[in-house]
Amino acid sequence: MNFFNTAREVTATEHMLNPAGPAAARIAEIWWEMLVVYGIVYLVTMALLVWALAIRRREGSRPGSRFVFIAGFVIPTVILVIMLFAAILDTMELGKGEPGFRVKVTSHHWWFEVQYPDLGIVDANEINIPAGVLTDFELQSHAVVHSFWIPRLGGKRDMLPDHPTHLMLMADEAGEFRGTCTEYCAGPHALMAFRLIAHDPEEFEQWVRRRSRIPEEPSDPLLVRGREVFMEQGCMACHAIRGLSESNTGPDLTHVGSRRTLGAGTIPNSEGSLAGWIANPQTIKPGSLMPRSFLSPEDLHALTAYLRSLP
Repeated sequence: MNFFNTAREVTATEHMLNPAGPAAARIAEIWWEMLVVYGIVYLVTMALLVWALAIRRREGSRPGSRFVFIAGFVIPTVILVIMLFAAILDTMELGKGEPGFRVKVTSHHWWFEVQYPDLGIVDANEINIPAGVLTDFELQSHAVVHSFWIPRLGGKRDMLPDHPTHLMLMADEAGEFRGTCTEYCAGPHALMAFRLIAHDPEEFEQWVRRRSRIPEEPSDPLLVRGREVFMEQGCMACHAIRGLSESNTGPDLTHVGSRRTLGAGTIPNSEGSLAGWIANPQTIKPGSLMPRSFLSPEDLHALTAYLRSLP
């Protein structure tokens, strides 16, 4: 499976002009309004240019300075001021409302940590929210400036180090939406994406119940060995699995088996992709902070099976 081809296919249907939430819908309306207004201005300007070229040799037919001042300065200024204030007022309206759900997203090099303060759940690179509920996204960066954008749900918001910002978004109905970092943050910036999944109320409650459970200790010999490899090879120094390790240096792996992608949207979450990522992530996402491993084929298979078993 070619991830980059898949990414292009997804992007083709998940652009900002295919809104799935009220904020994105208003942004799309503003875009169309600007396209129409500035398109008319462009056509009129081109028509005046053709007219000016046609009459440039005729004596007494040249436009006067008053016409040039009004058409070239006053009218464009009025249009720009009106559009500016309309955009500012709409932006202020988009930030209003009483949120019914809260999510905290922290950007790292180069992945997203996702916390649900009211639920005690921690995840990475996937955000789950109830559909039809206004959600308050608290955004912060662990290092450099990143930027948070879900094109079909709303506008962009910078993620700043040690200074939380907030973004209010809502998905009109259940669905899956692609998000990305839009602020160049060096390294594999182009491979820093996430998924947002909006659930129907009943489905969201089921998701909360599943994610609130601590993974059980496995009994299958292969999974038992994989768990031992996770502890013996230093994985727990960077990654957390509830009930086993608590580090937050790298993404939380408590529910890695149910994620759709790996490496912040870089590759699909399959058995082969996960094994390849563990073996040498630098060949998949150059510049990522995870080093390659030197596991035997048997230990790599066991570790892969154990991680994929985590719900």
